[in-house]
Amino acid sequence: MSTQTAAESRRYTYRDYLTFPEDLRCEIIDGKLHDMTPSPTPGHQRVSVEICFLIRDHLRKHAQGCQVFDAPLDVVIAEDQVVQPDVFIVCDRQKIEKTRILGAPDVIFEILSPSSSLKDRREKMDLYERAGVGEYFLVDPDGKYIEKFLLSAGKYYRAAIYAEDAPFFIDAIGLELKAGEVFAE
Repeated sequence: MSTQTAAESRRYTYRDYLTFPEDLRCEIIDGKLHDMTPSPTPGHQRVSVEICFLIRDHLRKHAQGCQVFDAPLDVVIAEDQVVQPDVFIVCDRQKIEKTRILGAPDVIFEILSPSSSLKDRREKMDLYERAGVGEYFLVDPDGKYIEKFLLSAGKYYRAAIYAEDAPFFIDAIGLELKAGEVFAE
């Protein structure tokens, strides 16, 4: 006899997600609910805003078709895959709908926190890899470093770890930044 509860064995979809109370902060990965509480810290949000502004400024100057977004915004990768990446870039405007992004972004930044680090490194990395997200960045605001993963032959490999004045490149939009710029206070 299984010891799983009905809630643990149930597979959720985007249709279910739309019926949840507005104050329920969650994501659906492989049909399973993943709680997103507690809310992000001020340090997490500072880094998120900085990344968005740096990317937005670059995109405005270079008039590329890509757009940058930040959470909370639903990204529906599949019916049973609904996430809210911290910061992400979408270059295919057909994926941008009125209330959501439909399909995988080109670039995703997840900002690590004690409550989300394992999920970002395991479940989300696996999902983004399967969905074909070309560049995946893990940003640690406490350690002040950035890990870059690139998709090659359907699998992620860690390209490098960046800290302080080390430059890193966002390939999809041709932007070079220094890791320290992301952690500016």
